[in-house]
Amino acid sequence: MFIIPFNKDDRPISTGWALLLLIVLNTSVLIWSTVHSSTDAVALKYGFVPAHPEWTTVLFSMFLHAGWLHLLGNLWFLWMFARHVEEDFGGVVFLCLYLTCGFGGQALHYFMHPASTVPTVGASGAISGVAGIYFVLFPRSRFDLDFYLGMWRIATFETYTRSAVGAWIGEQTILGLITNSHGSSIAFWAHVGGFTTGVLLAFASSLLFRAGRQSFQS
Repeated sequence: MFIIPFNKDDRPISTGWALLLLIVLNTSVLIWSTVHSSTDAVALKYGFVPAHPEWTTVLFSMFLHAGWLHLLGNLWFLWMFARHVEEDFGGVVFLCLYLTCGFGGQALHYFMHPASTVPTVGASGAISGVAGIYFVLFPRSRFDLDFYLGMWRIATFETYTRSAVGAWIGEQTILGLITNSHGSSIAFWAHVGGFTTGVLLAFASSLLFRAGRQSFQS
């Protein structure tokens, strides 16, 4: 069984240029990797391997995906959270936050599996960070929290950001702990690390904003 939060915030909002750029980049890289040889071959060459860490693979692996289902799932999750975050910060700052969250996700994955020779790919860490920023900045957005058993949805609860997204990241942490000893094809700790980085960045930006406003008022 697994859970998925569905954002039901229906405020009219446009899709920012930075989000569109990320969608195009991630899609283009998957097309390139498919045409180049195969997604598996590209992952072996450019995926992030904790046992052999390189800055190039840390960055490039964030734009690689294992296939179309992997990509579409990540882009849907990104679109669900990123529009509001980009509107708040602007495109340039949003991209910086996105990449920082991606690095944070890779860092925790590396810390938990330093000897792993399995390459990791995907934007999940960075996207989880965007969800973490949303978690702090938009705590009262309406959500559905759906429970799935395989492909079948078995229950839905109407709730808000903190409960829905909090339950999801709690699930990722539990799955990370469960699979920590024998490994998994999903880098759960990258999700947790990215999310935690996003939360910290959101709190830091809020403190800076308040400090700047107080300085201006004085």
